[in-house]
Amino acid sequence: MEILISSLAGGIVGLIVSLIFEEPLTTAKRRFIRWLHTLIYRGHFTARKPETFTLGKIITSWLVIDGDGELAYTPETIRCRVEDSPVTLPPEIQALYSAIEQREKAKKDKGQIYLWNGPLYALVSYAIDRTTHYENPGVTFTLRPADYYTFQATVMSLDQNLLKPPANLTLRQKYLQTQDLTRPIPFLANGFGVTLVVITGDRKLILSRRQDVTGARVGELDASIAEGVHPVLDRSSKYRGPDLYRTAIRGAQEELGIALVEDEITFLGFGVDTEYYQWGMLGVAQLSDLSEHVLKNRTRGTGGKWEIRKIEVIDSDPRVVLNYIRQEKIWATGLVAIYWALVHEYGKKRVDAIAREVFGW
Repeated sequence: MEILISSLAGGIVGLIVSLIFEEPLTTAKRRFIRWLHTLIYRGHFTARKPETFTLGKIITSWLVIDGDGELAYTPETIRCRVEDSPVTLPPEIQALYSAIEQREKAKKDKGQIYLWNGPLYALVSYAIDRTTHYENPGVTFTLRPADYYTFQATVMSLDQNLLKPPANLTLRQKYLQTQDLTRPIPFLANGFGVTLVVITGDRKLILSRRQDVTGARVGELDASIAEGVHPVLDRSSKYRGPDLYRTAIRGAQEELGIALVEDEITFLGFGVDTEYYQWGMLGVAQLSDLSEHVLKNRTRGTGGKWEIRKIEVIDSDPRVVLNYIRQEKIWATGLVAIYWALVHEYGKKRVDAIAREVFGW
């Protein structure tokens, strides 16, 4: 705020000085308005660029909050608590929401493929901790109810112009440009979820290819599972709130047709993909079943098959995996999940050495 006041004061002083020296009033006004417009709408004030995840020469949009692929959470050290009231949306986001709602209803009425409005969670805050004796990682997430249309109006609309051209103002410019990105903004942090990499009993790594009709990252390569936390289906039996292990198990069943159990899942860390402002927990699942069985199971149908066009099975050797994803478009969340899974399986030293060869350093 002090910077803004100082900048405004400087602009006003400049205007006064220009008048003293007999600069035409219209020219002075025009310059001041153009300067003020640039200051406010073009993002004159920019936050220091956060230190996002890098792999070799690749600089991603993923901001690590906690985790490194070697640290591992347990079911006892992850807790989700829920506040009942939904987040309040600013007017411009509410307008986007209403437009999406009307658009999808029109598609439905015409018998077209449409996006339905399922329940989700928005992230309000997190609290990192460590266990007393061994300092194992722990975290408590605080969540509030949201839905898929809110996700579309925020996460998928960050760069949509809110003003009439040629003026330009986006949600990213207005709400994220000057913010501390390590702290969630609840009305923007929608679609909190888990991303999981599955490694099979025959040491194969499963990747997924998104459908062309999904509401996000159409046709892109992804980790094995990317699933939003569901307020009803993922409800914990131990406390009031969702269980992220249930989210992972449900996602594996719906998207891949495999039956994971809690002991096969290891969560490795969490953070935010700043490109989408999407927060989530990343992990790895070590499946005892063979990759060929996974492929056969999916042919018999899965609840979420419409989201995934196909699954791709490759050898889990770090060199094979990193060379494979180097040629693909994959969002930062998926890339970091794959890297952490490899680190967990093969060790950081080995994976980083191969990454230097594949991606440069």
